[in-house]
Amino acid sequence: MNAVREWSAAICMAALVAAMLQGLVPNGSMERMVKFVIGAFVICALIVPLAKIAPKISMSFQEDAGSPANSQLEKTVEKQYSAAAQESITNLVVTELNNINIKCKNVNVIMDTNEDGSISINKVVVILAKGYGADCEKASAQLEKTLGLKMEVSSDESE
Repeated sequence: MNAVREWSAAICMAALVAAMLQGLVPNGSMERMVKFVIGAFVICALIVPLAKIAPKISMSFQEDAGSPANSQLEKTVEKQYSAAAQESITNLVVTELNNINIKCKNVNVIMDTNEDGSISINKVVVILAKGYGADCEKASAQLEKTLGLKMEVSSDESE
């Protein structure tokens, strides 16, 4: 209620100042310009207090926005984001291994999502195809050098 009283007082003071200035301005070419400036001043006097209130209103709307549908949407987006990152890293690993003529059977990316939404890649587990067991060290060194990620490379010699 106090804010409304202050706003009303500001409008009244602006109107009084505008009336005094308009009475002091001589008739002629300057009269139109002064009326324009006074009009802008009065509009500002009306809007400035509302601009102070608007952020408080928008913050109260944001507090109500935490609905279950939004949290479900956020979880879905987070899963899609993780899946896309995992697929991207898998493609990079397969491409790098193909560049050094090593076939890959499986790539498993172990990662976590931080509170700020960023993804931390803990480790990449690569299983080479049958017959590439001797190339584990070479593959690991190449992948760690190229991708800069911690790698665990093993081969599928059980088949």
